[in-house]
Amino acid sequence: MGKKAASELQTRLQAINDEMEFYVQLFNIPESKQDDGDESDYLLDTDEVPKKPLMKRTKATEEDKTFEMEVKKNKITAKHIGRKGKTSTDPQKIERKKLKKEKKMKKKLKNISMAVIKQEQQRTKLIEHKPLEVKQEKKTGRMFNAEDKIVFSKVQLDESDVQKKGIETDTKKLLKKVLDNKKQLAELKESGDIEKYAEIKKKQAWEKALAKTAGQKVRDDPELLAKKVIQRKKQIKKSKEQWKEREQKIEQKQKQRQKERTANIKERAQKKKNTKLKKMAKKGRVIPGF
Repeated sequence: MGKKAASELQTRLQAINDEMEFYVQLFNIPESKQDDGDESDYLLDTDEVPKKPLMKRTKATEEDKTFEMEVKKNKITAKHIGRKGKTSTDPQKIERKKLKKEKKMKKKLKNISMAVIKQEQQRTKLIEHKPLEVKQEKKTGRMFNAEDKIVFSKVQLDESDVQKKGIETDTKKLLKKVLDNKKQLAELKESGDIEKYAEIKKKQAWEKALAKTAGQKVRDDPELLAKKVIQRKKQIKKSKEQWKEREQKIEQKQKQRQKERTANIKERAQKKKNTKLKKMAKKGRVIPGF
């Protein structure tokens, strides 16, 4: 492959050379001649140019020195006179300047004096200042209430401020209590112990009165309590029925949803099957019904 490429390149170059020779002959282009001119004409001369002799400084005489000094003095005096000429000779202006300077000085002195006074005041305050006395809290001992229980709060409650037990709210228990009380009183009356009967009656009456004054609701009527018990039973029965109905409805809904789900799944499966069979029938398979 390398030899072939080299031969091709050689043939191309030969063709180009022949073409160039043809154009040279056609236009009568002369051949190049060697330049016989000297290159020295175009180069700079390297010979050194003769330098001019420098003028030697002569030593200054005393007269020249004095002359120079006088010139310098005259210049300085002229500058000084020019500066003086700029300054105003008006006495009013001079007084104003003096007043301004005095005012500035007074202000400075005042500020300095104020600063000194402040520093002195601060020093006096620091000297007079006494360290604060830390009050030590007295450790209180353990406190006991009426029930001989430890109280950790700072305020000690009175004996009357003891927490009361919760009031009974169950109608069944209240009814039983009232009926038992009635039975007990009836037994005492029948036995002939009238003093004890009267004492218990009086005690119960006082308890009822105190409870009413305290704002408590006294429930000691057996008829009303019996009605309440019956009412409560009815409510419980009704709520049970409602709960059963609710459960039945939930079950029905669940069953219905399950049926719908199964039906949808079957339908999808059938559709997939039908599409597959259709494709197979198109391809040429013999399928009954398609």
